[in-house]
Amino acid sequence: MEYLSPKLDIVFKRMFGEKNNRDMLRDLLKTYFDMDEDEEDLILENTEITPEEITMKFSRLDLRISTKKSEIDVEVQINDNKDFEKRSVYYASSLLNSSMRRGEEYSDIKAIRTLNILDYVSFPQCDDFFTTFVVYDPEHKIKLTDSFSMHFVELPKIRNATAEQIKGDSRVAWAAFFNAKSKEDFNMLRENTVNPNVQKAVEVLGRLSLNGSVRREAKIREDALFNERSALSAARKEGREEGRAEGRAEGKAEGLQEGIKIMSDNLRAIGISEEQIREAIRMYDCNNATVIEESPEESETEGLEI
Repeated sequence: MEYLSPKLDIVFKRMFGEKNNRDMLRDLLKTYFDMDEDEEDLILENTEITPEEITMKFSRLDLRISTKKSEIDVEVQINDNKDFEKRSVYYASSLLNSSMRRGEEYSDIKAIRTLNILDYVSFPQCDDFFTTFVVYDPEHKIKLTDSFSMHFVELPKIRNATAEQIKGDSRVAWAAFFNAKSKEDFNMLRENTVNPNVQKAVEVLGRLSLNGSVRREAKIREDALFNERSALSAARKEGREEGRAEGRAEGKAEGLQEGIKIMSDNLRAIGISEEQIREAIRMYDCNNATVIEESPEESETEGLEI
């Protein structure tokens, strides 16, 4: 049997969004950040997967979870879109804003947690595959609050986990699950992990992999993600080249704005929606953003309307 990839967002959501698999999801969350015992009841807010989400470029198939004390967002990211960390902060902030209800005290605001499982290295300056970010004063070593934290798992950093590592650490075991590709990988994981929920995850994935409907959805989603990478790569390349050429000729940041316009036109020509184009612009090469920052008085890019 050929296993589906648990890193594919639609497969991840099919697995962990299923009501019968709440124990798996709970264990995954508790493995990577602290959860109180009275947070055992998980309420998932967006388990439905629409056909449009499967085929759409720049869509995100995340899981949004509520507990008694927390609002949680979990996402698996395969494509390195350059500014995923900033995008994750944006979504976490939106989660915080939406969790506040009229008439509530600030003390009643739930904690915000995000778990981002990345299939690329985002923090090369750190060797550890798991990192946690909080609101913190590094000079005085004071943490402002426990109510906001972002957690990242960088899968390439733990690509070749040993049997001993898997047996001794559930963090490694879960990362090994997402990294596994072959039947041999999954068998090795199942035989060596002592975590029953990781073992169950292998079994659940096996059943999904035998489901013809899920396999078809996974193939469509893989194609959409591939097309997303191709569209972004081509649009960035042309926009970057045109923008830099214009920038060199004019010596101003208007060249970058022209590059973004070309990128937008290219994406629009292949059927990308206006909302998705705005998302693509936010993903635009971070190296180009430096040009804007160096000449804020000359740039109109920030106010670009598309």
